[in-house]
Amino acid sequence: MRRVQGEGSDQMYESYINIYESIKEEYLKIKIDPLIIIIGLIIPILVNLLVGWELSKGVINHIPIAVVDYDNSALSRQIIKYFSTNDSFELKYYVESQEALQTLLDTSKVKVGMVIPKNFSGDVTSLNSPSILMLYDGSHMSITSVAKGKASEILLTVRTGASIKQLEGRLNMTEEEAYNTAMPISFETRTLYNPTKNFSYFMMPGYGTIICQSGIGLTAVLCINFLMGTTKKRNMLGYTLGKIIFYGVLGSIAFITNILAQIYVFRIPFRGSLITAVILSILLSLSVSALSVAVSAWIKNRVIAIVVIGLMLIPNSIMVGYTWPLLSMLPFYQKFATIIPFYHYGDNIRNLFLKGSVENIGVDITFFILFTIAMIMITLAGIYILPYIKSKEVGTNE
Repeated sequence: MRRVQGEGSDQMYESYINIYESIKEEYLKIKIDPLIIIIGLIIPILVNLLVGWELSKGVINHIPIAVVDYDNSALSRQIIKYFSTNDSFELKYYVESQEALQTLLDTSKVKVGMVIPKNFSGDVTSLNSPSILMLYDGSHMSITSVAKGKASEILLTVRTGASIKQLEGRLNMTEEEAYNTAMPISFETRTLYNPTKNFSYFMMPGYGTIICQSGIGLTAVLCINFLMGTTKKRNMLGYTLGKIIFYGVLGSIAFITNILAQIYVFRIPFRGSLITAVILSILLSLSVSALSVAVSAWIKNRVIAIVVIGLMLIPNSIMVGYTWPLLSMLPFYQKFATIIPFYHYGDNIRNLFLKGSVENIGVDITFFILFTIAMIMITLAGIYILPYIKSKEVGTNE
């Protein structure tokens, strides 16, 4: 009994030594080749800072607009003034025809066009319900969405004001009576959690992490040393864990630095628990590191390994519904997305920033743990199986 306990202690001690030696091997690589730390840590942080400053404005405004005013009345000029004084638009051109306006849109000189028809003011006075034609450059959906929303607000205000004036003049109503007749139902809307519709609040919490995880993936995928020689089977677990821990720590530093920069440098509201954000970041980093090490173990060609891990990590913002909603994707793909680690991080980190809470955090933590364990097993299988396959191929060829 004592002997068994002694052997168990020796094996555990040897495993710790193997983990330490594996971590030390990666540390020595950094001393020899600083490019690892530059790609895995410094460049992702710098890119996040650049993107953060780029998106720090948060909202889209000064959208270039051109106008065709066939009516040239006091009312049409007033409508144009509403647009030109609104921060969302920047009046760039007055043009004489709709064809000239189309040319400006085709050449991307403006993103929005407005055509006010002839006799517009007279038709309003005669209650003929004239139409203003709005043209939007649909090649840039973010700009189009903002422009349509703001233009609708302005035109709704103009239409309501015109209706009130008509009711006051024709039916001798008071201003209050005319308003209640023109607007029998009032709508009250509130945008919660991001009332200013700040684009950086929506994008940056998870987008910065995607940049960081790509850096970790591209460095960790090169870590398996295929020339390390024959090693005892029990030593390979420690060797694998050392790689995952090393790059997991490196990734955690990048993820946490990214979160702190968003909070304290770019002033993105953070309403949740910072400890929860740190825990999720560490678990995601370990999962990404484990995935990268697994790819490294199975794909000996370094160039192909880099391409594979890049294809697996870089499109994550779209693949898991962070930018384009998952509910708009095919049912099969909605289920497939749940096996991607970033799926269990992206919405959670954004909710921690904007809502202050997360739902079913235990499920996501469990996923990260199980995913990391699965990647460790896949790595060990690759380390043991590939040499066996190679040896069989050599034997067959001989």
